Amino acid sequence: MHRADIRLPELQLYSGPAGGQGDHRGTNLVSAYSSRQAVVRSWLSENDVCAMVISSAANIRYLSGFTGEGHLVLFAGGGGLCTDGRYELQAAEESPELDCVLSSDGHLGAVIEYARAQGVERLGFEENVVTYAAYRRLEEEFGADALRATSSITQDARTVKDDDEIARIRRAAGIVDEALTGFLDQLQPGMTEKEAAFELDRRILTGGADAIAFQTILASGPSAACPHARPSSRVLREGDMVKVDVGGRVDGYCSDITRTVFLGDPDERFVEVYSLVYEAQGAALERVGPGAECRELDEIARQIISDGGYGDAFSHGLGHGVGLEVHEAPRLSARSTDTLAPGMVVTVEPGVYLEGWGGVRIEDLVLVTERGYEVLTGTPKWRDDCGR
Repeated sequence: MHRADIRLPELQLYSGPAGGQGDHRGTNLVSAYSSRQAVVRSWLSENDVCAMVISSAANIRYLSGFTGEGHLVLFAGGGGLCTDGRYELQAAEESPELDCVLSSDGHLGAVIEYARAQGVERLGFEENVVTYAAYRRLEEEFGADALRATSSITQDARTVKDDDEIARIRRAAGIVDEALTGFLDQLQPGMTEKEAAFELDRRILTGGADAIAFQTILASGPSAACPHARPSSRVLREGDMVKVDVGGRVDGYCSDITRTVFLGDPDERFVEVYSLVYEAQGAALERVGPGAECRELDEIARQIISDGGYGDAFSHGLGHGVGLEVHEAPRLSARSTDTLAPGMVVTVEPGVYLEGWGGVRIEDLVLVTERGYEVLTGTPKWRDDCGR
């Protein structure tokens, strides 16, 4: 058995570098972490489970503020971050109320040793995150009957954002709006897709984003027929449609927006397809609000596109939740069982994709409010009959 090096709370009240200010998170954020952890502890009590292992990086950050690598273990009386020496000081800074657990047996070894030290007999784990190899090791240590699988405790809690989370998403969306609007106004033939995507990313980062939320999608001409095409060495040409799907990240929270533009005077087919997608998005947006069934929103947009003759070309769901991850619950799709509630942030993004021709997608980020919705993304869409 490898020794677990546990930094108990009284030893981990790290005050930062000399002259530092200690825990910089503020009372509101610390209170938020405590409230979020209480949801997990309530599940533990209701299900007669001693402790829960959280392995999703997004869930760990949501519950504790920790942004390093490892696992979070929560039990009724406390919790610990099972990590390694690279993140010891970081854990003390970001999550000083939690034990910092280090082990020569790796992150999972630290989990096992910490759980043993706490007298844990029944252990919960995230079944959609833990690998089969990790599960087998937990099974060997605790026995199959002692393990409790769950996948939705923290994910469900994350669907409704608090004011602080909304402010971060709003900030990320605003930074991307400013960058994208200026970028599209200056987009010209002659650049490659890769060069154009690099320039857009540069604007977002210099504009204040901490990171790009996901690899920027920028596809021109026939390449736009692939919903998630990656930038290539193709040179932008006069008469190309250009589909741009991009997001920024601020304090861990993401934004997501898609605009499709045309270089030059748009042809009749582009105007037809763009107008249809624009109509479908507008109709779905008008139905966003508390109590709206996500499946029905998808149906509204899909029916309009189908009536326009392009039903088979709308090949994905209408949207998804956005937060610490760019794709999270709720899901807006034909199979969704989710219902919208105030505080949810979702995308509404119908599209039409035609092999050999190209594709059009229009995506906005939307906050569900008590009375309806607020669009958080403001980059102008096509105007003047789809011309710039």
